[in-house]
Amino acid sequence: MPDLQKELTSYQERLIDEPTGKNVIGKHAAKLIRDHETVFLDVSTTVQFVAEHIQAKQITAVTHSIDNVGILSKREDLSIYVLGGYLHTQNRLLYGPSVIDKISEIRADKAFIGATAIQTDGLYYPYEDDVRVKREMARRSDQVILVADHTKFTVKSRFKLDFNHVDIIVTDQSIPVDIQEILDQKNITLIECQTHNPQDGVEK
Repeated sequence: MPDLQKELTSYQERLIDEPTGKNVIGKHAAKLIRDHETVFLDVSTTVQFVAEHIQAKQITAVTHSIDNVGILSKREDLSIYVLGGYLHTQNRLLYGPSVIDKISEIRADKAFIGATAIQTDGLYYPYEDDVRVKREMARRSDQVILVADHTKFTVKSRFKLDFNHVDIIVTDQSIPVDIQEILDQKNITLIECQTHNPQDGVEK
């Protein structure tokens, strides 16, 4: 079961995995945030790069990721709302029913979420709670942006979130044709921000 073993590696190990692609995705995705918006920031190593690159002013960031809090706490021109609950030390997040309850009380302009795996029938995650949190963030947001590097299109996981919850996908390489067709059918915008290619010397 190599795929299942891979998805359960620790948060820090995943942060090192595909760092260039995730950084480029984060930079492009962060440009979608406008001044004064309220944004949900999911627990995801790629979403963490979104937090690193936010340029918008006077935003309110809502998150249950302690790493996102650490990154954004260096900024004095934004507000951070932490979704409280029990601390999961390995995945560096707060979890529990209180997280869902608080999300349901908030209205956001945008939600930035990650995915463990992307298949033709939807997004997949190793834990059922992951899906509940992301579904509630999507329900309470005007626009949902999925940030995922190319490796997520070739692995599998357990619990599904439908594509219907997503408006935009930001990734770093061309995606499989069968998934592209599904996105076209569902009118999901795909942004491919390809990383530096040594052959052409150009960052796209």
